[in-house]
Amino acid sequence: MCKFFNSVAGVALAVATVSSAVAQEEAGPPPILFTNVDVFDGFGPDLIEDANVLVEGNAITQVSTDPIEIEGAFVVDATGKTMTPGLIDMHQHVMLNPPEGTAAYQTRWDDASGGAIAIQYINDHMLVKGITTVRDIAGDPLDIAKAIDMDLIRGPRIYSAGGAIGQTGGHSDWAGRNVPPHTLENGLDMGQATSNTWVADGVDDVTRAARLNFRRGAAFLKVMGGGGVASEFDPLEILGLAEDEVARAVEIARDNGTYVAVHAYHDESYDRHLRLGTRSFEHGFLISEVMVKRMVAKYNETKDIVWSFQCYMSVKSFGSYETMPDFFTHEQKLKGVAAGEGVRRMSKWMNEYGMFIVGGSDIFSPGLVEKIKEDLTCNVEAGFSPAQALKHWTGNAGIVLKWSGPKDPYPTYKLGQIAPDSYADILIWDGNPLEDINLILDETNLQLVMKNGRAYKNTMVDSDSIMYRPAVREPQMHP
Repeated sequence: MCKFFNSVAGVALAVATVSSAVAQEEAGPPPILFTNVDVFDGFGPDLIEDANVLVEGNAITQVSTDPIEIEGAFVVDATGKTMTPGLIDMHQHVMLNPPEGTAAYQTRWDDASGGAIAIQYINDHMLVKGITTVRDIAGDPLDIAKAIDMDLIRGPRIYSAGGAIGQTGGHSDWAGRNVPPHTLENGLDMGQATSNTWVADGVDDVTRAARLNFRRGAAFLKVMGGGGVASEFDPLEILGLAEDEVARAVEIARDNGTYVAVHAYHDESYDRHLRLGTRSFEHGFLISEVMVKRMVAKYNETKDIVWSFQCYMSVKSFGSYETMPDFFTHEQKLKGVAAGEGVRRMSKWMNEYGMFIVGGSDIFSPGLVEKIKEDLTCNVEAGFSPAQALKHWTGNAGIVLKWSGPKDPYPTYKLGQIAPDSYADILIWDGNPLEDINLILDETNLQLVMKNGRAYKNTMVDSDSIMYRPAVREPQMHP
């Protein structure tokens, strides 16, 4: 059996005894060689069968169907198992996990409690379930991301937009209905006080919000191009930021070498942002077939835009009035049902016409966050193949993350791939998810979760082994 050890350098090592592990730590981590494993590389429709994958430090350095000879490597025989890249959730809201979701900071939660809940969830329902990277697209977990990178807490890599930018009464205005409006200058409502959102009216407000996000370490910008389901004041049909406000956000993002993502639902919003240079298009569940064709044509010409599919929330949670989250109002539930009806049409068009797609769950709050991986399986139910669904959540996602350019917090290697010069973010499954995508929902099938060369879950050894790492942390006894 293979055995992994979590070294000081953060690399999972196969070791025979505690004493040899200590000695190895002092000498530095050796390479890890996975042998005889079937590999989904992040892109291909078929597995690379009986492959060998070499991990050195925190990176994958070789992938080959020929033997890999390297002195001193610890060999892990993965015969009959499937290796995939770590999953990447491209539409996550790390800070919105208190019970009331977007309304949480109106009521009884402050930023400290929101962060504490986030830390619990990003470990137990993201990292150890195979989600090794998230793109946080409304909220501000930037200091949580810093703590993860410093090994102070456990969690996935985080690419964050910082606070989402929208107008008064728009999708980023999460203050209570009777709270007086506040601008960026005094920002007293809790949404802005926690930097989770910015309410920006006019080019100057947008300029300041965007620059504050980048000052805090944002990797890209998120703006509100229209109404939303999870907010109170904005019907889905309205437009969000005005043309000059959108143009300024795009300009500032370009000045920083990165891009803008937009929350929008209908043709007019998508048209505005397509014309003005937005690159990542979220939702869009009410757009027409004509708009889908325009987007595909634009992608085929420039390769610089993407559609981000939030399948579970739109198809299942918004599938009917009864399945909508309990914390939504009657009006919000009606908006959700409308979105759920539209997505069934436009997602088929996106698939049929060959749009470049990433997958993002948009799943947050208790009772839902546990179901994040059902967004991936929902892609298959919506008509995509298992290989396409995995590609949305791995290879394609890794490409888009690199659009952050100089604002990329993880610039050294590629993400979302099992390939040389990629971060060693690796999952090993007992079974083949390309044959049965639903096996990813049974956590016992996920036997290894490696992020950055470190094993956070390892059930490939006996449970009495010191190298056994269960998915749920067991209580620790302290003297």
